[in-house]
Amino acid sequence: MTNYCVAICQPSDQPQENFGVNTELLILEGKELHVATWDAEPRNGGFDILVLNDRVGALGFLVVTDWEFLEGKAYAVVERRAGG
Repeated sequence: MTNYCVAICQPSDQPQENFGVNTELLILEGKELHVATWDAEPRNGGFDILVLNDRVGALGFLVVTDWEFLEGKAYAVVERRAGG
């Protein structure tokens, strides 16, 4: 049985002068929260889909839906890679 998860990418709410990144990816897997952060500007008010897919992959997941964009955030359904 496949367990689907939610991925959310958003600008970081940490103050820039105290935090070296400005973008964060959150994956909610059951009761676990997986987080990746990096320094990248959203492109034209949105996020670079290739970067999002790479970041999701680096956490051991695969994107199973198209990314949707709403109010400055990106959302997708993901699943854990086999053997991950």
